[in-house]
This record gives sequence, structure tokens and C-alpha cells, in this order.
Amino acid sequence: MNNVIGVFFYLVILILTILIYRKSDEFEPSLMWKLIGYTILGGFSFQFNEWKLPFGFLIYLLFFRNIKVNAKAKKRAVYLGLVIYVISTIVPWVQTYIYEQPKEIQVQNTNFYEGSLAQEWENIQSKLGEVGNTSKVIDFNMEISDKGKIRDLTMDIEERTMPEKSRYHITLSDHDKTFIVERKKVGTEAIHIASETLTETPFFLKQLDLIEKPMLDEKGIDAYHLKASGQRTRYSQIDVPAYLIDTAGKREMKNSELPTDAIVVTVCHGNCKGQTDFLFDVLNKIPQLTEDNILDIAQQQSSEIKDWLIKHRGDKLGLEKDGSIFLTKDGNKEEVKKETYYKVLTETPEVAINQNGQKWEVTVKTPYGDQPHQLEFVINEALREVEWVRFK
Repeated sequence: MNNVIGVFFYLVILILTILIYRKSDEFEPSLMWKLIGYTILGGFSFQFNEWKLPFGFLIYLLFFRNIKVNAKAKKRAVYLGLVIYVISTIVPWVQTYIYEQPKEIQVQNTNFYEGSLAQEWENIQSKLGEVGNTSKVIDFNMEISDKGKIRDLTMDIEERTMPEKSRYHITLSDHDKTFIVERKKVGTEAIHIASETLTETPFFLKQLDLIEKPMLDEKGIDAYHLKASGQRTRYSQIDVPAYLIDTAGKREMKNSELPTDAIVVTVCHGNCKGQTDFLFDVLNKIPQLTEDNILDIAQQQSSEIKDWLIKHRGDKLGLEKDGSIFLTKDGNKEEVKKETYYKVLTETPEVAINQNGQKWEVTVKTPYGDQPHQLEFVINEALREVEWVRFK
């Protein structure tokens, strides 16, 4: 649609330039091209911080006022360019103003248990004329009654389309019948959260739709608060009741199943003193980092570490040929005894580990295999990320 409007806009400019040409006072070689040039000059702008300045028109006023041939036509062409500059400056502002005006959209079902938050989001997108599933939840808060009536809802969503981003702030109106949707274009501003940890809006809301009334059945409670950051996080709290929520229902998580990776929604009531955590889309338990498994975990995070370990462990170090056993050392095959061969396989490479808080500094070395013979890396235990790798 925007492409069609753009083509139409340029076609109108061309027609107006032709009309100016036909009303010129006298013949002048290449006058049409000159008028196009004056139009471009009049519309040329210079961006200074947030200001878009009519630089071309200023040049015309300073250096091109005393035109002798077809002065009237060339002046009209320059002013046509100035009109183009004004339109190109005002139209985006008007579009942004209209886009960012709060919209009220009817809630399809005000009962959380009977309705679907995922379908509510689809309806919001449909009413706004939005297409695609590039949005991610960055904050979610909701209050429901013990019967499931949605009393309050606040949700912040970021649409990460290129080259611009849009942020949605969705709240429930005072009479709980409509969503108030505020959109804001934020350009390339970044949320200081790794985008990989944020959850796509449709998927996040479908997880919440799995909650059924029997899952929130505490006696004497008239309202529940549900809040989440929208992030997939490593969950390891053993001092808070935690429940796995999936299509099979609700099941209490055992401490032996933690830590794990999940979308976490905190459920509480009153002043949120009685907190319970609901875990969605739970992955397998993340093993604790130890000296025994650190190389296996590191090679899952770094292809460089994986490639080095493959070339410096196991069968890659040697071969058996015609009853003789050879070990590889700097590209050369060195014949060794069977006892030496098996000793090398079991005792190398040598691994030295220095634990400094959450950071594990690891040095792995072996004289066998091809160069480099030493691998060094640091892995962050909390983030499960290899921070750097080097070879010697």
C-alpha cells in the first residue's frame, strides 16, 4: 500500500513539473531537466539532530535569486520542491500521531476461565490492522476474582519489526469492558533484556490459557494477582511453592527437579505475601556445573571448544595399523605400546579449574594431537555462557 502511495506521489510531482515546463516564458535548452533539478533543490533537506532543515531552499535564496531566463518557471519548480519538503516533514508526524492515539477495543470475554487471552490478543491485532507474530511480552500483570472475572490487566508488549519497533501498553478500562491500547513508535531504542529470553506474545498467552479454576482454589481468597516479566528464566527457588502447569494439569515441582528453565508466572493474593510460582513450558532440569561435567557443558555452548576437544580426545589421537598402535603428535605418527596408548586416552587431556565466584576459569592441555595443544576458557555458572575462548 505504501509503495502504491509513493508511486502516485512521484507521478503527481512529475505532472506538476511538466505543467510548469509548458507554462515557461521562452525556449531554453534542457529546460525540463533544469526544472527537475530546481524541484530537487527546493525539496533537499538536511537532518540536524531531530530537526529536518530546508537546506536546498536556503541555497536557492542565497545563490539563485537573480535568474534571468525562465525565472518564473524555475521559481515555481523550487517552490514545488519546498512543498514536497513540507509534506514529507508533516506526513510522518501526522501518521505517528494517529498511530499513537489510544484505541479502545471491546473485551471478548471478561471471565478469564471462560475466555482466552491469546484470542483477545488476536482480536486486538485484527482491530488495529496489525499482521505478524514478531511481538514479545516484556511485562504482564493481571488481577482476577475467585470466579475468574478480570478486574485489572496491564501488559507491555514490544513489536520488533525492522527498521522500527513499536511498544504496546495495554490496560483494562475502569468498567472492565474494553482494552485501552496505547502504541508508541520507539525506533531503534532497545529494551535492556536479551531478546532470546523474551517470549512471543501468542505463545506466552496460550500458556496462561492453560490455567483452570481448580488450579486457583484457596479458601477465603476473593482475588488473585498474576504477574510475569515475559522472560524465560532459570528457576531455582526452593523456598517458594512451585507448580508445573501444562496440558496435563497442575503438578507440584519437587526440589530434585530444580533448577530448571521455564516461563515463570507469580501468583499471589492480598499484599502478595502468599506467593506461588506457576512454571510453564518447563525444560529438563539443568545439571549443576561440576568439575566432572564442565567440558561437556562448555562444548554445548561453544563450537570452538567442541572442535578442539574432538581433535584432542579419544580415537582422534591415534590409530591401530597392522598390529601396531600409533599416537598423533604435531601431525606425526608415533608408535607406542598398548599400555601407553590407553594411558593417554584415560589421562589426557589434563584439566585445571580455578573457580572464582560464578566464573570458572578452565585450562585444558595435551601434548598429543595437532596444534594448538592448550585450550583456555571462562564459563559463567549463573548464565551458563562461555565468556571467552583462546588457544595456545
